[in-house]
Amino acid sequence: IRFFVEDRPGVLAKIGGILGKNQISISSIIQAEWRIKNTVPIVLLTHEAKERNMMNVIRELNKLSVVKSGVMFIRIEKGE
Repeated sequence: IRFFVEDRPGVLAKIGGILGKNQISISSIIQAEWRIKNTVPIVLLTHEAKERNMMNVIRELNKLSVVKSGVMFIRIEKGE
């Protein structure tokens, strides 16, 4: 999941709460230090999750006032 958020305290807590509520666990997170108009990019990699739960997360994230760009979702499927 990739999106831009306001650079202020508490933003990651809101995002983590939405993920937890939807039974999705974070595998890794990158928050770049560079800013564009007081926003920073976040890239989240999650553990395996149900698609229904992921779609709920994306809908909820897009509603947050701190999210300043549309949430981009890229599926990574397990290899054999």
